[in-house]
Amino acid sequence: MDVWLSGYLLAGVILLLFTVTNYLSVNITGYRASMEYILMFFLVTRLLRDDGDMLLLYRAMILIAFVFALHGIWQFVVGVEIPDTWTDQAETAVRTRVFSIFKNPNIMGGYMVLFAPMAIGMAYASERPAEKVFYWICGLCMCLACLFTMSRGAWLALAVAAVLFALIVDRRLFGLMLVAGIAACFLPFVRSRIGYLFTPQFAESNERGGRAKRWQTALGYVDEYHAWTCGLGYGMYGGAVAVQNKVNPMFDYMYVDNYYVKILAENGIAGLTAFLSAIAGLLWGGLRACGLAGSKERKPLCAGMLAGLVGILIHSLFESLWEEPYMMALFFSVAAMLIFAGFLNRKPAANQTP
Repeated sequence: MDVWLSGYLLAGVILLLFTVTNYLSVNITGYRASMEYILMFFLVTRLLRDDGDMLLLYRAMILIAFVFALHGIWQFVVGVEIPDTWTDQAETAVRTRVFSIFKNPNIMGGYMVLFAPMAIGMAYASERPAEKVFYWICGLCMCLACLFTMSRGAWLALAVAAVLFALIVDRRLFGLMLVAGIAACFLPFVRSRIGYLFTPQFAESNERGGRAKRWQTALGYVDEYHAWTCGLGYGMYGGAVAVQNKVNPMFDYMYVDNYYVKILAENGIAGLTAFLSAIAGLLWGGLRACGLAGSKERKPLCAGMLAGLVGILIHSLFESLWEEPYMMALFFSVAAMLIFAGFLNRKPAANQTP
């Protein structure tokens, strides 16, 4: 993984040199914002000393996410007031969307997607019944909080993460997932959020200023500037750096709400290929970690981390989660814990010298 991630960092430097514009400071800031939190992987893999360190960090992350989940559930119960822009007038069944301390419910949903599988993994790994019950409660509360965000992208991401976890750890979970899915379909706000996707109002809103419009605009600028190979340059369009530094008066600046389209806009096919290669290396390493974990205690932990990471990658198709520094830091910290659990802390065989 050091090689895969270092290769992506180096590819970014090369792209920065090839696409530098008259706004060097913006380009450098864009590179920093895209790359600096990858260093969390190198840091965490080298700070963890043993299972005790890894489990302490793992449990701390779950407990913090559990607190935020409870806060989100409380917001739903009291019907916290939200901006009108978070829902459409046609979605009459949606009375609120939870967000806890995050700036919008989509980020809250992504946060729950990352840690809900990890909580369930800890429930499987725990030996004491009281701990099992506690971590099951944590995981279910996170799933409820994700549901109450009304984030359709987070719902899809959580479903994919749950399927992956079930395939690796316990296929009996498919029965529970089926029951939960059927029950959710009877909730008015779920039917409203999903049914709205198939209405003329949604199509009109999506073309006017929704994700389809944002993706089309970003790719239109890439085509206009003939930048398919290397992109428009770091920090020039699609993310927080570009929105905060509107240096090109010809651009209609906005968040792209798809991290892959954002990379394509700023770094072209070359940048997107480098990023996907690094992610492919991470996923392959994660799958191998699950296989090498072997033990009853460690395999569910690895599966929970891998499922959470995959959930974030799926959700990033619909939301710029990686534009949030703490989400990037958490993503690569969990990735580091996954690699550590699968590879770096394997005990030597009895006949081998430690």
